[in-house]
Amino acid sequence: MTEKKSKSSKAKVRRWELQDIPAILEVHRAAYRDFPEHQLENERLFRLKMEAFPEGQLLIEYEGKIVAYSTSLIVQLDQSYTYRYSEITGALTFSTHDPSGDSLYGADIAVHPDYRGKRLSKLLYTGRRKLLKRYNLKRLVAYGRIPGYHQYAGKMSAEQYVEGVQKAEISDPALNMHLRAGYEVKRVLFNFSRTPPAWIGPLCLNLKTTISIQSAGKSQQQHWSDLYDASAFALCNIS
Repeated sequence: MTEKKSKSSKAKVRRWELQDIPAILEVHRAAYRDFPEHQLENERLFRLKMEAFPEGQLLIEYEGKIVAYSTSLIVQLDQSYTYRYSEITGALTFSTHDPSGDSLYGADIAVHPDYRGKRLSKLLYTGRRKLLKRYNLKRLVAYGRIPGYHQYAGKMSAEQYVEGVQKAEISDPALNMHLRAGYEVKRVLFNFSRTPPAWIGPLCLNLKTTISIQSAGKSQQQHWSDLYDASAFALCNIS
């Protein structure tokens, strides 16, 4: 317990500043080192995200060094429509940011491999919750990957792999992070975005809501479980 407090006290969450972008890019490239070069983001894209919605771009300094970040934007989604990642994010530029939207889209969250295991992602999730409250948004939607599945492909289905992770029989760095944050896996989806083989097996996640909403005269606790089916890396709700 003391160790956790000590680690947490070394970490600071704050908004991005322009001079942070090169360091954020370093974290991005380290976190997604299995991605081919053409699928990695660049400084221009990070700058465009910051210009579109500066309040939604968060980072973590650990002992003064930038070691993690998250990106998000506000959007208005149509539940009857099937979205792709590039469509929601405006081809990663966040040109789709809509201040009048009702949903916070968590586009990306990454922790440098050398600083994983310190529960830093939890701090970024807390930051997103604060954004949700600050802008009076109905939900947070995001996608989850299972990067470790490629080691088991052909031996078990993606669904069996996820069940193994949930039972702590298998460890997956991305899914473990989401489960610790309180997400539930709803289903496995595909064909959402072009990804390296090591990242096949997107998930539909849901985080149980703790905010009541009024619908047909009744207060409902989990009405947002009817997720926006994005046919891949999967939407999740948090509020």
